[in-house]
Amino acid sequence: MPRLKLNDVPLTPEENARIKAAIADDPDTFELDADWFARARPARGVAPELVEQYRRYRAAQAGHEYLIGDALVCGDNLYILKELPDECVDLIYLDPPFNSNQFYVAAFGDKGVVPAQLRDAWRWTVGTEKAFQRLPHGRLLDCLRGIILQTGEQSPMAAYCVFMGRRLAEMRRVLKPAGSIYLHCDPHANAYLRILMDAIFGENQFQNEVVWSYRTGGVSKRHWPRKHDTLLFYTKSDKYRHNPPQERLYYDKPFFNSQTDADGNYIADVYIRDVWDDIKPVINVSKERVGYPAQKPRALLERIIKASSNYDDLVLDPFCGCGTAADAAASLGRKYLGIDISGIAVRVMQQRLESRGYATPPVVYGLEWNDFDWAGFERRALMSRDDAEDSIPGWAWAEDKVAGLLNAVPNQRKQNDGGVDARYFGALDLDRNEGIIVPIQVKMHASGRPVGRPDLDRLLGTQTAMRNRGLHAPMSLLVSLYPPPESLRVFAAQQGRVTLNTREAGRREYPVMQALSVQEMLQNDARPTLPPVDPRSLVGNTQDRMVLAE
Repeated sequence: MPRLKLNDVPLTPEENARIKAAIADDPDTFELDADWFARARPARGVAPELVEQYRRYRAAQAGHEYLIGDALVCGDNLYILKELPDECVDLIYLDPPFNSNQFYVAAFGDKGVVPAQLRDAWRWTVGTEKAFQRLPHGRLLDCLRGIILQTGEQSPMAAYCVFMGRRLAEMRRVLKPAGSIYLHCDPHANAYLRILMDAIFGENQFQNEVVWSYRTGGVSKRHWPRKHDTLLFYTKSDKYRHNPPQERLYYDKPFFNSQTDADGNYIADVYIRDVWDDIKPVINVSKERVGYPAQKPRALLERIIKASSNYDDLVLDPFCGCGTAADAAASLGRKYLGIDISGIAVRVMQQRLESRGYATPPVVYGLEWNDFDWAGFERRALMSRDDAEDSIPGWAWAEDKVAGLLNAVPNQRKQNDGGVDARYFGALDLDRNEGIIVPIQVKMHASGRPVGRPDLDRLLGTQTAMRNRGLHAPMSLLVSLYPPPESLRVFAAQQGRVTLNTREAGRREYPVMQALSVQEMLQNDARPTLPPVDPRSLVGNTQDRMVLAE
């Protein structure tokens, strides 16, 4: 298991029971000494109170709770990076949007979807202008001004470079002196990203432009088939870690340091070049595929992590997507910190990493109701597309956040969606031997435009239509930004209750329809009453169920 050294001895069941009893006897003052922490790292099966105490101990040592490692954070990586202290990360890998002017609609685990948060199309918005005006004088600002002159004032490429430049500057700040960074890009913007990296890290810290070459379907007769990505490899200083892997080559005749194998072939072990053509991409039939767009193979990340980090180092991926970098880091005994703005993406990462059975399951930040404050959520949910730096309108941002917080899957269609913005896939109903589907409608209207009876009528009609198609949709949920009128709550209550029988919760009654607001959930700790979630709802081969639920 990762990071299990000789002095990292797991607790025995007897020790665990003794500590649980000690905590129960004196929960307020019970403490463990540093010697214990040096001997054992709490993992699965350890008392939750003990794990929490251990994390607080490690957080005090590391300087921030995110730096303990084995952590996933949901949020804008710019502001999360700003929270971190200087020079705290050993290796950074990022696979950001490429300014490809595409909208990625993807199935997670052949099921879920990620709409707005994978929107790789950029506009110069009010938010972009404000961010640009706040940049301090220096090489980054000069670089961006040059890009604006080259691409045009308020061009999409300029907007993209402002977005990336601010984040790359924070990444350099948090990188340790001996640290490295690999920026994964493609021809859409790699020339501009190279200029940004030179401005931020310095031309002398550029080490390699690694070409990852692959073969996949789809070619054009109008140009050479575009079948490679680029990895821009920079370092913080000249004293950096680099443990390059070797490859075995076979020759027909003696070659420089070659030797002869048992069959008489001439062989030589040489360092791998800067063109990598031996790593296959993730395709539809790949075993590691989780359905995320542009998912990278784990072998690619393992090569980078092995070469540029050591055991127990901290690997940061600020655009973590489906979590390949975190997965590879954990498998190699490194700590990981994965950040993504999409709540659904973070849920996928969580499920993926937990299913791998690593010694310590991931800790998720920013994806629980108590991670949000009402004022901040309200401000972002009402933000227009022009005011948002990433051009994601507030309603789309809120739909993803609400879906992630509820463990639901957002609808890939944003128009003509039948009044369903997300679906919650519940556990198996033992009485019917069917999984439960709960259609969810998310309405982020301003306070002057409250939700109305037509919204519930439409949701109830969708629920009925799903039943008529033979789906087990016994419940529905409407989530508004502000509390719905009392008349709507009365109408929802009039729809009655339904009994569901799950292995996890037993036989219980649930409301057929619920109407609840984000404001109530954040300010009053109100929560919808839902059956236990199907653990396969975000990761697993359940595409057929998703199609049927449309």
